[in-house]
Amino acid sequence: MARIITITSGKGGVGKTSISLNLALSLAAEGLKVCLFDADLGLANVNILTGIYPKKDLEAVIFGQLSLQDIIIKDYQGIDIIPGSSGVEKIADLTQTQTGNLISAFIDLEAYDYFLFDTSAGISPQVISFCMASHEIILIATTEPTSLTDAYSMLKVLSRSRYDRPVKVVINQVTSGKAAQRAYVHLKETVNRFLSMRVEPLGIVASDKNVRAAVISQIPFFMLFPDTIASKCITAIARKLIAKPVRTGDMPLEFFWDKCLSFLEKQHTLPQATVSPKEAVSGKETTDPDMKEVVSHINAKLSLLIKDIRDIKHALKLHERIPQQSQERSPVLPEPREISLDFESWLDTKG
Repeated sequence: MARIITITSGKGGVGKTSISLNLALSLAAEGLKVCLFDADLGLANVNILTGIYPKKDLEAVIFGQLSLQDIIIKDYQGIDIIPGSSGVEKIADLTQTQTGNLISAFIDLEAYDYFLFDTSAGISPQVISFCMASHEIILIATTEPTSLTDAYSMLKVLSRSRYDRPVKVVINQVTSGKAAQRAYVHLKETVNRFLSMRVEPLGIVASDKNVRAAVISQIPFFMLFPDTIASKCITAIARKLIAKPVRTGDMPLEFFWDKCLSFLEKQHTLPQATVSPKEAVSGKETTDPDMKEVVSHINAKLSLLIKDIRDIKHALKLHERIPQQSQERSPVLPEPREISLDFESWLDTKG
């Protein structure tokens, strides 16, 4: 069965699609059969990075106009690509017939070793449904505070949805090993303190001027500059994934979609009722059990944005209080040209 991995981020502009595409190519270079599903709504970033602009996407499959084989981009540099685009936006509101069309389309899809979902940034129901139905999640972040805050927000939503597996973290656009280590440690300490879930490091991608040149050329940097530092980082991530397999169980792609759509259906069936914002925020007691559940749900949603920022700021302040002398004793990590590709080795230096 295919190893299904969702690649996501809490914030746009962190290089998620670039990593998704180049990771797919790197896995294929290791002799594996890979399919990349472009589930980034409306932005079509895979199109921009490859220069491929398909005329049809998953929407045509959902409405029974075309088969999956009609829209799939076959053997692009050794990988297959499924354009999702507007079809992904519609999966939250499918009729029974359309649901059947979607699930049936994947029954006859050929076997893959890896099936990667490149999602939109943020915490939309579609993104969370992909995450919850996948075998693994790769969360992309940078060292910027806003990226870390949004990454934490994504993890918080997953935690509340009872996601129970470790989320793999990749720090992108790294300018120094020290900055990458500090960003990951901040995120991990905050997650350990406030959430009932785990994160683990998967790797880093160093800042590399050749990445921008590849975007302009519309050729993935892994293909255009195979020896550049960013490509070496991607290769290290791919090989680490291969070296640490996960149990995929008996979950072909049609079962993945069934899980995904079931999750979305549950979100749609949350209790609905009329309640004023003031009552929702105050959490005022009511004798109606359904109303209590509604108020609780609204409170959770309203507090999410507020608490996310407070939690991450609190963790950052704790770090800033560390005496300067202690910080000076911390190991000095190499700059980008000599940057270690083994993220976990940095963490060992803290012990």
